Amino acid sequence: MSFAAKILQLRQDRNLTQKELASIVGVHFSHMSRYERGISLPSIDVIRKLAQMFHVSADYLLFDDSQAMVRADITDPELLRQFELLSRMHERERTAVKTILDALILKHRLEGMLGVQQTSLSAEEDDAVRPDPPASWSSTRADAELFQDLEAALGDAKRSGVARRRSTQRVL
Repeated sequence: MSFAAKILQLRQDRNLTQKELASIVGVHFSHMSRYERGISLPSIDVIRKLAQMFHVSADYLLFDDSQAMVRADITDPELLRQFELLSRMHERERTAVKTILDALILKHRLEGMLGVQQTSLSAEEDDAVRPDPPASWSSTRADAELFQDLEAALGDAKRSGVARRRSTQRVL
């Protein structure tokens, strides 16, 4: 998507007129019209203001989607740090993390569609339901619970993937 198309889309998503957006970033509305039609490009200062206004990175505005860097929608500094560290890992490790994230996202979406609400278990019920984590996992209870949740989500995703493959084979 081009810079012009992104600005137009972001402005429309927020129900702003060209005049309102132009006023916010400090340019004449005719300039905003030119930006959205791809006739001219704004100054660096205006790009910075647009990025701040729309909570996106300047890279997102300026580069094609395939070249865009991280969008600035992530406001959790710890999560940003983790993604930065993840980006330095080996491809195999990044693929594993992406698979886990996909499984958790799928689980969350399915729970939302089905109206499933997570309930808190008492400590005794929790211990009875969850097996002990492998010794190689972290010794803190919170970390162990996280790993168990991830393991369950990955197992659920694998089972649903097998079911999808089987249903696809029947159709063929």
